[in-house]
Amino acid sequence: MRRRYSIVFLLAMFAITGTAIGQQALIRGFVTDGSSEQPLQGASVALFQSDKLVSGTATDGDGYFLLNRVTPGRYELRVSFIGFTELRNNIQLATGQVLEQSFMLNPQAALIDELVVEAEKVRGVTTVVAGLETIVPAEIKRVPVPGVSGDLAAYLQTVPGVVVQGDRGGQLFVRGGAVDQNLAFLDGIPVYMPFHILSVFSAFPEELVDRADFYTGGFSARYGTRVSSVLDVKARNGNKQNIAGSVAIAPFLSALTVEGPIVKNRVSLVASVRQSLIEEIFPDLVGQKLPYRFGDRFGKIHALLGSSHELSFTVLDSNDRGDIAGTKKSVFGEAEASEITDSTEVAWTNRVYGGTYVYRSNDIPLVAEFTAGISEMTNEFGPEKAVERRSTLESIDVKARFTYQFRGADLSMGSTYRKTDFSLLLDDLFNDLSSTTDELEEISSHVEVTSDLLGGKLNVNPGIHVYTLPARSENWIEPRFRMSYWPSGKTGRHQFNASWGIYHQAISGLSDERDLGNIFYAWVTTPENAEATMSQHAILGWNVRLFPWMSAALEGYYKSYDHLTVPVFSPFPRFTTSLQEATGSAYGLDTRLNVENRPFWFDSVLDGYVSYAYSKVEYETDAYVYSPSHDRKHQFNALLHAQKGEVGVTLQWQYGSGLPYTQSGGFDEWYLLTPGVDVATEAGIDRIIYSKPYGGRQPTYARVDLWLERRVEHGRYVGTLRAGAVNLFNRENLFYYDLFTFKRVDQLPFLPSVGFKLEFR
Repeated sequence: MRRRYSIVFLLAMFAITGTAIGQQALIRGFVTDGSSEQPLQGASVALFQSDKLVSGTATDGDGYFLLNRVTPGRYELRVSFIGFTELRNNIQLATGQVLEQSFMLNPQAALIDELVVEAEKVRGVTTVVAGLETIVPAEIKRVPVPGVSGDLAAYLQTVPGVVVQGDRGGQLFVRGGAVDQNLAFLDGIPVYMPFHILSVFSAFPEELVDRADFYTGGFSARYGTRVSSVLDVKARNGNKQNIAGSVAIAPFLSALTVEGPIVKNRVSLVASVRQSLIEEIFPDLVGQKLPYRFGDRFGKIHALLGSSHELSFTVLDSNDRGDIAGTKKSVFGEAEASEITDSTEVAWTNRVYGGTYVYRSNDIPLVAEFTAGISEMTNEFGPEKAVERRSTLESIDVKARFTYQFRGADLSMGSTYRKTDFSLLLDDLFNDLSSTTDELEEISSHVEVTSDLLGGKLNVNPGIHVYTLPARSENWIEPRFRMSYWPSGKTGRHQFNASWGIYHQAISGLSDERDLGNIFYAWVTTPENAEATMSQHAILGWNVRLFPWMSAALEGYYKSYDHLTVPVFSPFPRFTTSLQEATGSAYGLDTRLNVENRPFWFDSVLDGYVSYAYSKVEYETDAYVYSPSHDRKHQFNALLHAQKGEVGVTLQWQYGSGLPYTQSGGFDEWYLLTPGVDVATEAGIDRIIYSKPYGGRQPTYARVDLWLERRVEHGRYVGTLRAGAVNLFNRENLFYYDLFTFKRVDQLPFLPSVGFKLEFR
């Protein structure tokens, strides 16, 4: 019924706008750096008539822009970018004309405050809007990692409200949500475990990201099936004008990236291969083994077909394997290498294949987008040749979205069908659940409006999301609302933001969270006799520009949870597959102060940020009230970067209060009481007994990193050398502790790193 109404509504809009057919013109082209011929992402392309703005857009990752549905007539086309001289062209558009124009902008030495303010609109760190942070490559590059290129994972860890277990593990907890409550997309296709085993790396490096929308809560009606956060990554299209690429050599992660036109100005390819070398180069460093292997392969073909059509294909393959107890320490601090047979190995893989077709009508203000893809994930625990546990997901996604652009408002509607197959293999000790398979069909539909009111001072985004499980005949209607208000208009200093919404989720990731450092998840569907997990989000925020070079953001949030699926607690160690319902809540306050392009000592320029996050997460079952393992009450992040000419230095500091864990309550001996067992003479099995869940707190986590960088540009060639160290003061941060053997595994020790990158643009 909903689909029938949607089709009728679209036909009505076509009829209303029928008189406009055949009367519009189109402008498209590329914007590049005149000194290097490098595409300029985020350049402003605006159309003026009698000094009044008529239409405008920003260039994408390959410098491409498109202005369609332009009324024929005479205009002034203005192209600008921060740090470059503006270009202006007078143009005359005829009915049905397709005008192709490309621009090369020349760098200018001086920046003015107004340009700095305008540039902030495309930068990530200050675009915090009621739980939404828009991230572009310039911001990813801002946070150094071992190696030479930036990585989205490292940047996300600087976002207030994001909690990680440390520098290894590959898991993010977002504003009180668990790992299984997050959903990541690459070009519209789910990626279930996108982060690598060393947490500062992901499948989303700086070179491949066009932009990323990171919702820490309060996401709009177009997203569903998760109850905590959404990461929506759009991969960059390849260079359609020139062959380009880069080679990066570093012990942590080396990379090769190539891109270029298949058909100039029409079809492009970008491909990347990355692989860690740390296990080969540093098998034993500072008294600690680093048995980690990870890498990823990526490819994307993008084609502009005519004036209205785009087609792209994306492929991603990633792999991770490591031993979370590569080196153990006794209770006395003595290092003990783990045995080869130690079953603390963990591994996961991702494979993503898919494509997107986009149609932008030249005649009516309609954009249609269709995406289809397959996503596969495998998570394993135990030695590579004798896996103890395995959990796999394979999903097929098909989605359609239509956006109708009115004057001052957009109407969006769409639907997603997802079919997911689950497979689970556990050993014989796991509570009568040795293996299982299951499947889940989900349909997500949405209608939302984005509109400017009060002369552009108020932007509202109400919507409805409908979540359906066809096989179970279950439906949930989820209202959503987002808004932003600028008291003095969008050029003013103050911006107030708010969002609210209801969300549901029908899958869970199970693990025995009593073990510190556990990173194996068994993915299952919510039992048919249980309610799907439900959450409600409320966010209120304020952004203010204090000076042209300084801004601040403040956000408070609250998330409530019903029908959480959590393990039944047992004082005896086992992977728990008996489930129970729980309720929960998460609330907190996130603050951030950002400095950018501030003149500093010795003619250098300073930029950076400092942030603080307070949060409280609490679950309640019939038997216990407790804070789960990701409840970090206090977290600080700070980064300072000074640049003088081609030389830069970056100092980063991270601090987090201790995470909860379940303490040991004692030991006993366990006997398998079968006929013939004589407990008087035969030895039992030593066993730990746990205290109440999450009654203790781990030590605090703190780390200081220091990086020096030299960048040399020569025409189309750019060389970058980066050297520095992770954990500069060699602080012993806890990662994993075996309560039975009293042996611990620490986070990364002091690790020097040097890397070199050569770019051909």
